[in-house]
Amino acid sequence: MALTQNTKTNRYVDQQLRTVPTQAGAHIFKGALLEWSPTGFVRPLTGTGLFAGIAYEEIDNTAGEDADAHVRLFTIGDFEFTFPAALPQDVNRPVYATDDHTLTFSSTGATLVGYLQQHVGPGSIILRLPGRPTPTPQRIEHHSQSRTLSLASSDAVLTNLGAAAAITMTTPQNPPSGTALKFVCMADAQLRIQPGPGAAIYVKGIKQADNKYVAIADIGHFIHLVADGNGDWIAVASIAGTDAGITVEA
Repeated sequence: MALTQNTKTNRYVDQQLRTVPTQAGAHIFKGALLEWSPTGFVRPLTGTGLFAGIAYEEIDNTAGEDADAHVRLFTIGDFEFTFPAALPQDVNRPVYATDDHTLTFSSTGATLVGYLQQHVGPGSIILRLPGRPTPTPQRIEHHSQSRTLSLASSDAVLTNLGAAAAITMTTPQNPPSGTALKFVCMADAQLRIQPGPGAAIYVKGIKQADNKYVAIADIGHFIHLVADGNGDWIAVASIAGTDAGITVEA
């Protein structure tokens, strides 16, 4: 119903610390990764719910019902975590968790909890909580020379604008499953996408030979690659409604 008089609206100045109800039977430890249960209460993360935040304090609701106890949790910020599998080159990778303190790069049976902001040292990272997603403009990268791509290029449209001859863009090696790369031909020259040693590109469901490029050469043609989690890439192309314009290296 529309307002017919002035009303007071509560304003939350602190954007990082929230108080939320806990699930029946939950024992939450300080520093635990938490998730929302299907009924709308927080509990220690199991890898099956939506990420809620990091516990600011310990709360024991093992003998209580839903919402009998409340817990304060961090919903945004950077936090140091143990993550033995992480390497310095993993900066910006999405990070998942399978329980309230175990991190992984695999999304299988896990919940997204943030992004690797910094590799502090062996076994230690800075995890940036994902917060609330906000729309961001699509970034464009124009390259007139061959180059090796990093995982950071997964948020950009990659073109060969300005290239006077064929150029080759080499994909990141062993990318996490679901990593996407977008290529658009914007020069009258071949734009080659090279998967690198031990990796291959699938075209029309057919796996090409390892370390062989695929290419487009007509302005406006594009190829999208998606990592399959096994080191290879699946190509999705739109070439006037077909992918007949894709050239595969012999």
